[in-house]
Amino acid sequence: MKNTRAMVSAIFALFILLTPVFAQSGGYKVQVPFEFAVGKHTLAAGEYQVSVVKPGMLQVRRTDGAGIATVITANAGGGPSQDLRPRLIFHNYGNQYFLSQVWIDDVNPGHELLASAAELEYARAGGQGQTILVAKREQLGKCKEPASCMCREP
Repeated sequence: MKNTRAMVSAIFALFILLTPVFAQSGGYKVQVPFEFAVGKHTLAAGEYQVSVVKPGMLQVRRTDGAGIATVITANAGGGPSQDLRPRLIFHNYGNQYFLSQVWIDDVNPGHELLASAAELEYARAGGQGQTILVAKREQLGKCKEPASCMCREP
């Protein structure tokens, strides 16, 4: 009985320790050409790595210096007909940008961020636009070509 209990405890502990390894995505790099908000954090323009830390949690981290935000997300759509290109979707109000959704092609549903109080203030004033940045898969820790595609929808 003691051996069985010890083995079950050891397997459970191993499972708990390894879960974060399997939950994390490899990450994507994207060049963001403007200052933007992620939750309550404001991040400068630059190259960022975006990764899933665990289900329902994203991390946006600047690759060349200070700037990191970890946020809780909700699922945003998905399904067999969903566009699976890795991309970041921003809501913009004039020159104020707010990260709204993150789509990572190895995870079918997208990740939707809750609108911050600051974004809700801009939304009440009207004039929301949408900016989409396509990301590149990070390979072996280095991304030779940062994301270069930027689409803008009115």
